[in-house]
Amino acid sequence: MTKKMTKKDARELLLKKRNSLTKEEVQVASESIIKDIDAILKELKNTVALGFMPLGNEIDLRPLFEKILSGYYKENYNIDIALGLPRVCGKDMKFFRVYSLDNLERSKFGILEPSLSCEEIIPKGAKVLVPLIGLNKRGKRLGFGAGYYDRYFGLHSENTLIGPVYDFQTDIDFEANEYDIVMDHILKAR
Repeated sequence: MTKKMTKKDARELLLKKRNSLTKEEVQVASESIIKDIDAILKELKNTVALGFMPLGNEIDLRPLFEKILSGYYKENYNIDIALGLPRVCGKDMKFFRVYSLDNLERSKFGILEPSLSCEEIIPKGAKVLVPLIGLNKRGKRLGFGAGYYDRYFGLHSENTLIGPVYDFQTDIDFEANEYDIVMDHILKAR
């Protein structure tokens, strides 16, 4: 039996691979995942969608967010979608409604976040697009290690967690624990 990778080793391996992707590879992968999310959203009535702003070569969902914010789904499918993005507040993370991506603030981690003056969203039944570094065979998420998403969705478990991934980010044999959140759905880039 092979020994599982430590989270640290798995992070290093997967981030090295992700950081080696070209801008074109990131764009093609992101576009394929956006098509999948678009199909999911068109099947809904009204919903809250929680997303994330990309860091480095993460899947880039900004074109989808712009589509939501432009009113596209309301005008074409009569679907109201409220978009929320995360903000780190001390040792916790909260989600805030955004109406534009133009007035986000850069965090100490270098990630664009909503202002504290935005309306907080306490999600229930939301479709949550979760950033990740990797997933094991059971869909447990490997993140950067601070535990923000694990703690938040441990408390707010009545949401649908969707993990957008590159093909090399799945089925990673790492040492998961009971606090690591499990994705309800995995959308793999094609």
